[in-house]
Amino acid sequence: MTEAPPFLALLLDELSPVRPTSIVDVGANPINVPPYAPLLASGGCVVTGFEPQPEAFAALQERHTPNERYLPHAVGNGETMELKVMRSSGMTSLLEPYMPGLTLLGHPRWGKVQQRIEMETVRLDSLEDLGPIDLLKIDIQGAELMVIEAARRALSEAVAVIVELRYLRLYVGEPMMGGLDLGLRDLGFGLHKFLFNKSVMVPNSQSGRLRSAIAQDQLVDGDAVYVKDISHFETFSDEQLKHLALLAASTFQSYPLAIRCLDELAARGIVAEDLAERFVTRLDPQLLRPSRRSDDGRARTAPRKASRNG
Repeated sequence: MTEAPPFLALLLDELSPVRPTSIVDVGANPINVPPYAPLLASGGCVVTGFEPQPEAFAALQERHTPNERYLPHAVGNGETMELKVMRSSGMTSLLEPYMPGLTLLGHPRWGKVQQRIEMETVRLDSLEDLGPIDLLKIDIQGAELMVIEAARRALSEAVAVIVELRYLRLYVGEPMMGGLDLGLRDLGFGLHKFLFNKSVMVPNSQSGRLRSAIAQDQLVDGDAVYVKDISHFETFSDEQLKHLALLAASTFQSYPLAIRCLDELAARGIVAEDLAERFVTRLDPQLLRPSRRSDDGRARTAPRKASRNG
């Protein structure tokens, strides 16, 4: 069971948003623990997940909590499309597998299509009961841009998107990192950080002599966090700042961004002025600089050493 970090109860109590943070998870196949698991465990969010793959959907239905609901819809552009269920569950996609890329990975059998299911896709913008979205998490193996382009209204108040970016083509016609980046920037989101990136060693005649851990030079894909334009905090509502602070702290571990949101809320008189300080006190000590004691006995942060550039 996922445990909530020690600072989360403080933030939920002090921020007290008018509703729980709303998360939409498109492609909610429970292969991995979702990054929002700590927030969900604390009762701080509600999740609406979409998973058209029958076995994966059944697994979600078996274990869901009262704050989760899952729908067996394929999210897309509203057109009827064909879901390709691959030999590897995590490869299932609306797109055809790109065999040269999978062959380069050394796993061509991952792309073996075992079942083709024709289904009508749904547009997020057409789902009137979806409610507000604060975070969209999307991982549907190459069709992410299709979903995003059909979610302009749904994402109008969202503060963050977690999306899988592709660097090595694995599906025919997928937009790759560049296409997704342009699509998200067009909606007002900018790249904030990478949660992780996966890479492999390019197959070669001497691969058996190389240490794979340090010879994995070819990037494949990875999950990235995009956030609403934080160069204009004045455009954020109070509630948006609260949800972004909670997500930044609990879901994608961007503690400086969370603190900046708390600073902005304090400047508006929405939260106590010392909330950011109390939040930092509850962070893992390994994240903090060593402190020293001043003459009056209070802890002081060690000064930053001067750089060579001044």
